[in-house]
Amino acid sequence: MTDPSNSALILIEYVNDWLSPTGGIYPVFQDREQVDTAIANSKIILEEARRRGMHVIHAALKFEPTFKVLGEAKYGLRKMTRDHGAFLGEQAEFFCFEPAEGEHVVRERAGGSSVFVGTTLDGYLRNNRINEIYLSGFSLRQCVESSMRNAHDLGYDTNIIYDASAGYTRKQQDDFVAEIAPFYANAITAQEFVGKA
Repeated sequence: MTDPSNSALILIEYVNDWLSPTGGIYPVFQDREQVDTAIANSKIILEEARRRGMHVIHAALKFEPTFKVLGEAKYGLRKMTRDHGAFLGEQAEFFCFEPAEGEHVVRERAGGSSVFVGTTLDGYLRNNRINEIYLSGFSLRQCVESSMRNAHDLGYDTNIIYDASAGYTRKQQDDFVAEIAPFYANAITAQEFVGKA
């Protein structure tokens, strides 16, 4: 592992909409056990990243009520976001993973699924000489996967902590680890992350 000051844990969408039982898109997760495991593992990796002195970055969407930035949103994630009234007000607030003082927060995404598109994240990482990143969050096959692909294309040493992330189903997670991640990142477990110290 590189110097902790040159590495970052990026937590994606740890917000009420996904994780709170009252969240608008909470019901789309069909495998609650996977989500509960992901939350428990995320607490472990966040504590470990803070202990090591790594950069910790919290990325979350927050929209205005008319969703103008999404345009007509006829299909895909944009439509799903509009249909569920997602990432509005307190639904877009952090759930059990509030940023600590000094931890960077990325909120300015313009409706894109990648935490790199339309944000200051790449500049933050480069300005702080961070080349090794660890991604986790929700949902695995949307924002986490999109961010992983972007990070790969930008040249980062990219790692996905897949059991600190959740897809809608176990099959989505299994397919991701077997078919998608090998082309873009190292897929590791929370235990492997802790063991890399």
